[in-house]
Parts: sequence; C-alpha cells; structure tokens
Amino acid sequence: MEIIASHEALEFVRGASGRLWVWLDPHGGLGSPYIYLMTATEPPGATKATRRLRSARRPHRFRTYLVQDVEILLDAGRLEPPQELHLELKRFPRRRVDAFWNGAIFAGEDIPPPDQW
Repeated sequence: MEIIASHEALEFVRGASGRLWVWLDPHGGLGSPYIYLMTATEPPGATKATRRLRSARRPHRFRTYLVQDVEILLDAGRLEPPQELHLELKRFPRRRVDAFWNGAIFAGEDIPPPDQW
C-alpha cells in the first residue's frame, strides 16, 4: 500500500500526537451500503468526538505504516488495504485529516486506484 499524504496533513498529525488512526465506518440503508473512512489523532473511542461513533466502539486490528516519522494505523476490516491511501488536511468546519481509499471518499475493493480511472 502506498500512502500519499500532503505536507499539511503530516504536519497536523505530528503536532497532535504523531499518529493517525484510520478505520472503516459502514453505513447502510435500503440495500445500498456505503463504507466511509474515519480518522482521528487519538485511538477510536478515546475522545468525545469518536466515542459517539458505533464503528469506533468495535474492536479493531490496526496495521502500522510509517510515513516521514508519522505513524498511520489502518484497520481495513475484511477488505484488503487499498493500493493508495490519500491523506489531506481539511479546515472546515474544524481542522482534521481526511483519508481517501484509492483517492475516493468511499472504501471498497471495487474502487480502482487513480491511475486506472
């Protein structure tokens, strides 16, 4: 898996804890399941922001990746890790890092990497 992270995203994570947790947050309804990627600079369920998420309260098995002395901890669930994991700093409504599975907002094995778009 290749991690493509913006300089701003890595600096934000370094300033927070030096670690970024990334996990799957499935949403389903009426036969159309969507799987989003959630991120936090603290372990899932450790903060008020993530404690409310059902996916943060589930058990996780994280794989650790090192990118420019920042630890990226990814739990891809039952899916194989993406070919590319993109990390971008977002500033609205609050500063945070968003993760993108092969460049897409949704996760899934049917999402090809950007070079195949």
